Amino acid sequence: MQKRILAGGLVLLLVLLAVGPVGWAAPLFQAQSNITFPTDGATVSAQVEVRGVAKHPNMDFYQLRYAPGPQPEGGSQWTDFAIVEGQQVENDVLGTWDTTQLPDGQYTLALAVWGVDDPNNPYVFFVTNLTVNNANPVDTPTPAQTPTEAPPPVTPTLGPTPTAVAVEQPPTPTPRPTPTSQSGMEETPTPSSGEGLDVALSLGQIREGFCTGGLITLLLLSLWGGYVLAKAGFRWFLRQRSTSSSDMHQ
Repeated sequence: MQKRILAGGLVLLLVLLAVGPVGWAAPLFQAQSNITFPTDGATVSAQVEVRGVAKHPNMDFYQLRYAPGPQPEGGSQWTDFAIVEGQQVENDVLGTWDTTQLPDGQYTLALAVWGVDDPNNPYVFFVTNLTVNNANPVDTPTPAQTPTEAPPPVTPTLGPTPTAVAVEQPPTPTPRPTPTSQSGMEETPTPSSGEGLDVALSLGQIREGFCTGGLITLLLLSLWGGYVLAKAGFRWFLRQRSTSSSDMHQ
């Protein structure tokens, strides 16, 4: 019985662990107070956009203030220049600090984020050693651009003019003059005549005659070989016959 109770309790515990996280509420994000611009030791002038983060899970308001002096002290005289209620800011402009009405010198900047439930415990962030310089603001000098003359247009240079090369044609053969007789009459060549006839034999005819003669020779050799074999066979037959007759008489 106790084992069943323990097993049931273990199963119930596992179910609660599996289902519990689904029903739990997501944790609230923490309060944040941060100034990303300007930073410690910066020199500013004119209108300064103060950027940063001001977040609280139960936001009431946030405030931006400045005080003379490089560091915050117990007797610092703070002056508010921006108070924004109920607005969350993340990596954006928190407010604009007008430094044109301030004497040049060193100042401290502060951001305080207040919650509804903790009015006595703000989240504070300080930027120290700020220098306000409106008399001689530091600007990035822009180098003067000296106008440069446009380069002269480039005239394409042509290569050397090709020289025509004379091609010599082979000399045209001049027909040989036809020999003429002393009498001025043109002699007509007479074919040579003889007792026999001039027969022109081609290579094909010679090859054909050679092949024909070879075939005839092979045929004659075959006939002669057949004759020799037949003669030998006939003699062998007579010899066997005479041997058989002598055996019978004995």
